[in-house]
Amino acid sequence: MSSPFRQLARDSVIYGLSTVVQRLLTFLLTPLYTNVLAPAQLGDVAQLYALMALASVVATFGFEQAFMRYWVEKRPPEAVLTHAMAGVVAIASAMAGIGIVAAPALASVLSLAGTGAAGWVQMALFVVAFDAVATIPFAMLRMERRAVLFAALRVAVVAVNVALNVLLVASRGWGVEGVMIAAVSSSLLGALAAVPIVLPRLRWQFDGALFGALLRFGAPTVPAALAAMVVQVADRPLLGWLAGSDAVGIYNANYRLAIPMMLAVSVFETAWRPLYLQHADDPNIGTLLARAMRYFLAVAVALFSVVTLLVGDIVAIPIGRGHLIGAEYWRGLGVVPIVMAGYIALGVTTAMVASIQIAKRTSLLPLVHGSAAIANIVLNLALIPLADYLGAAWATLGAYVVGAIVAARLSRGVLAVSYPWGSIVVAAVMCAIVAIAASVLPQQGMLWAKTAIAVSVCIGAYAMVVK
Repeated sequence: MSSPFRQLARDSVIYGLSTVVQRLLTFLLTPLYTNVLAPAQLGDVAQLYALMALASVVATFGFEQAFMRYWVEKRPPEAVLTHAMAGVVAIASAMAGIGIVAAPALASVLSLAGTGAAGWVQMALFVVAFDAVATIPFAMLRMERRAVLFAALRVAVVAVNVALNVLLVASRGWGVEGVMIAAVSSSLLGALAAVPIVLPRLRWQFDGALFGALLRFGAPTVPAALAAMVVQVADRPLLGWLAGSDAVGIYNANYRLAIPMMLAVSVFETAWRPLYLQHADDPNIGTLLARAMRYFLAVAVALFSVVTLLVGDIVAIPIGRGHLIGAEYWRGLGVVPIVMAGYIALGVTTAMVASIQIAKRTSLLPLVHGSAAIANIVLNLALIPLADYLGAAWATLGAYVVGAIVAARLSRGVLAVSYPWGSIVVAAVMCAIVAIAASVLPQQGMLWAKTAIAVSVCIGAYAMVVK
């Protein structure tokens, strides 16, 4: 394995372990909330977190991606850091101001049921503001390959959030207010820990040309990120509207079982972006991009085969008097391989848009993610009436495939890269064979056959890397 990929592998392991720990800690909140909060309160929490997810896209306004792209250029990196921080702090301050002034109206729009809803909205937007302020310091840690410190701080913030939830929500019974106090406190802690990392390196001299360049690079990523979020969340309300709440419950429970592939894509993106930006001026950058695609496909195919073949046995693991996943949800296990395949397509898109980032053509990103969002809505409307929650899963896969196709088309026009199209086809065929085998084999049992197939596929995936 060449040096850049040793770096990619090392950083991926660190980011991966920290991401898994964060997800496990966050998962602890699910039984806590469902045992302590009433359904209406949990609904309010879900609405507030949806608001935070949307507001976070606006709060950073693409400055994180712009900072990472311009950090590697020859202009003084401290100047890039200063102007990116200035932009994010300005927008975060505006976000906090909106929270103070518009909280009652936002609470009404969200139909929050509890008393004190306006205060919850204010805290939610302060969470967004604090997280935004910490974004650039965390991006700098990624660019400087300080993965251990990055991971440690991230895990610490999540751990504090979980601990405060246990204290305020479970022990003291503060309900939604306790959830939001825990969120704003942990986010403030993250900002206080991250900002001192960059303070000594800030240079307070305004450069209008540089600030404009950062804006021109980052602003197009905002609608792209919002469109990407549509792909992630639009299926649930559409499924509820067209098929009912029971279908949503089955779909959501099994969708979560695809989390190993989602984590793989997330870890790949976290470690991959700093690497390719640091090699942006390398004359062999095309070879690097193509090789990274091959590595991702190998890992993704191996992971797909293991999870798809063994998920039926995993959900049946006894937990007390029940199972890891309730037996009433097992009929929706067909969702898992479809959604995981969608995540593989998303990973392919992530690899391909590197060309767009390197060429500073971020105005193309809304086309990539916007096409996926439109495809997602259209396919959900078409397929849910035909196939219920499986239709929603196929719509997710279809949307991500459309995004990958558009990314391939656009990236080819900005940077010539000989992507391993043969490996992509082989990976798709291997995944299809595994999915068919899983549908033929019983959900539980015949572990010897499932293991033999998984091992064979993993060997084939490894062959794609050494090819």
